[in-house]
Amino acid sequence: MTIAPVAIGSPNGNRSAVLQRRLKIAEWIRRHGQMRVDELSEALAVSAVTIRADLNYLEEQGLLVRSFGKAIAAKGTQQRERPPMAPLAKSQALPMLRLASSVIEADQTVLVGHGELPAQIIPLLAEIPGLSVVLASLDAVPLARMLLDGRVHVLGGEIGADAASLEGSLALRGLEFIPVTHFVMQAEMLSSDGNLLLRSKPAERFCTAASRRAARRIALVERTTLSLERRPSEIPLSLLTDAIFPTPPSASAREVLAGGGFRLAGGEPGSAAHFSRFQPEPQP
Repeated sequence: MTIAPVAIGSPNGNRSAVLQRRLKIAEWIRRHGQMRVDELSEALAVSAVTIRADLNYLEEQGLLVRSFGKAIAAKGTQQRERPPMAPLAKSQALPMLRLASSVIEADQTVLVGHGELPAQIIPLLAEIPGLSVVLASLDAVPLARMLLDGRVHVLGGEIGADAASLEGSLALRGLEFIPVTHFVMQAEMLSSDGNLLLRSKPAERFCTAASRRAARRIALVERTTLSLERRPSEIPLSLLTDAIFPTPPSASAREVLAGGGFRLAGGEPGSAAHFSRFQPEPQP
């Protein structure tokens, strides 16, 4: 197989040379089925050591399989079962939750989305006066009833595969009757295409509908690395106003965030990082 050498650049002005090279490798291997390390090294004008590092990364992303000096396209990537991610440690989650709660004002209506991370914000919401809280997960109900003094609503709908999330057409219809101002959701990671990867298709449908209802849409993102994966269950970053990570995200992830209009809004070195593109409406 002969492929003419290419010059690695950044045609969109917002992605690193490393990311561009890895995207190119993933596309070539998807198209050709397999390629040798020396072929990639010659075509991309980089060392074999660099190519092997790229292939290691792409294999971790589930986009290919390495085998004796070559890389083979992974088959059925979209249909593979994904093991659940280990939950973030409390020491990682709490700074994220504090940043999220810091943008929620008194006397607002907050929708707490699916997943264990959004539910953990409830104790912090108890410190904000006058809130109405809408829950999309049955697991969050006991904690909310114990800690919250304001009104607590629970969406209707089908019980999801995790035996807690409320989803389906009834849950989506219920959103139409609640004037939500803030939506707190959970995402696994950010993709190179500028999308947030979610755990399931029902989660994608729910988060899309909820994001269109709320003025401020806050994503708690579990991983800080940038994914090259594509899934049916993802939503565009443009639907969100805020993205919060457990630690500062990778350089390539920051470039994707900047391309979407997100700027660093808060956080501490080595701890949670908050990126936002929210523009408050001017006061009359």
